[in-house]
Amino acid sequence: MRSMKPAIISISPAGLTFLCFLTTVAKDYSVDVRVRDLTGRVNVAYVNGLGEVEESIITGDLEVDLTPLFDWNAKELFVYLIAEYVTPNSPNSHNQIVLWDRIIKRGESAKINQKKFAQEYRLLDDRKALKTNPNVTLFLQWNVIPNAGALTTARGRGSQSIAMPDTYSPLRPNKQRGAG
Repeated sequence: MRSMKPAIISISPAGLTFLCFLTTVAKDYSVDVRVRDLTGRVNVAYVNGLGEVEESIITGDLEVDLTPLFDWNAKELFVYLIAEYVTPNSPNSHNQIVLWDRIIKRGESAKINQKKFAQEYRLLDDRKALKTNPNVTLFLQWNVIPNAGALTTARGRGSQSIAMPDTYSPLRPNKQRGAG
């Protein structure tokens, strides 16, 4: 009687990587995001190379749990808060500006609960379309950096819009000068 040898399945590293990719390609990478209690201030600023522009500072609360996005293939997340608005009668009518970002690595807390988030990057508009803009929308977006496969970009479910004020106001508190 002939002895039967067990069949050994051999998969190349490229084949294994492709199978790994297939397990995450159809995954829904969106989660609920709460952006609320927005306030905005606008003033005129002078920027070298641009001249006089409008600058805005927007603050508010941001709450999201990104934990479900970390599966076996998610190495880290690059998370960023975007302000989006339209500048009428301009060749650059659709504007998206990153206000804040964060990198979250596997094993770190993926819950963000920021009260009155601090805007990291300047929001400048050389067309002066921020003051009285009725619809500046903030939303959260992220890139999922995988161990293997394609980089995924997803947008959170939930956003909030703010109508910008119709008058200029100081963006930062005035510093008191010491007596002396």
